[in-house]
Amino acid sequence: MINMSSVKKHYKFRMDEIRQNNVEKGKVVLVGDCVFDNIKLQQYIADSKIYNNGICGDTSVLLKDTLYKRAIKYKPHTLFLSIGSNDIGFDRRDVKEVYNNIVELIEEVKSRSKDTKIVVMSVLPVNPVNQEHINRDLVDQRSNFDINMLNYYIRNYTSRNRIKFLNLNPHLTNNFEQLNLEYTSDGFHLNEEGYEVLSELILQYV
Repeated sequence: MINMSSVKKHYKFRMDEIRQNNVEKGKVVLVGDCVFDNIKLQQYIADSKIYNNGICGDTSVLLKDTLYKRAIKYKPHTLFLSIGSNDIGFDRRDVKEVYNNIVELIEEVKSRSKDTKIVVMSVLPVNPVNQEHINRDLVDQRSNFDINMLNYYIRNYTSRNRIKFLNLNPHLTNNFEQLNLEYTSDGFHLNEEGYEVLSELILQYV
């Protein structure tokens, strides 16, 4: 079972860390969930000034409440957004509601930090294969059908509004549109090889 008390404790810890940042405006900011929180920036993107404000367990609802502190006040040159999986997995939120929340997040950034280039990451699918190392508590809570539908909505929105959409699936999934086992530690989280791929993709936009 997912220890939600531990998730909430980590969220508070990371928010405290982020509040202590000595903010330099006009840089690159990563905001969203564990896709960013777990990345080792100094290992993969050592030469760039990037603020990593990702938090494991983040949802679109939580991010709306913390968006100013984690993104807008930085007036970033480029903002990478990774959000949505936990809405589906933890909160059982309807895909259309998650999509609408993500649109609200993007529109708020556009309104309050007009010079920021936004790069929206696709939501990674899970791999539900029956293997011992798969984290069933995390993987079985999420439907790849819902994740793919959310990505479909987001991709169409970003295309209509000329916003960058970084589609991770061609790089990190297998032929069945599942997270490739080469790139995941437990069917949900990326491993080191996965983060190497992700970091190369991010650097193309930095």
